Amino acid sequence: MITIINHLTAFWTVVVMNCIQPSNWQYCYRVDEWLVPGMIEGAKIMLDKEYLCPYCTEKNYLKEL
Repeated sequence: MITIINHLTAFWTVVVMNCIQPSNWQYCYRVDEWLVPGMIEGAKIMLDKEYLCPYCTEKNYLKEL
């Protein structure tokens, strides 16, 4: 439960507080381009053990060193 609260607090602080500023509206108004795909990818990473995360190849390379 505390993890969910931490993620929501971080989302509010970083995304919402920056997107309410008029100078950032041009970057934030298309939520379907950045938020929805990010949430789908996060759900895939959490739920599907076979899904390769974005930096898995780099992580595996570093483990080999």
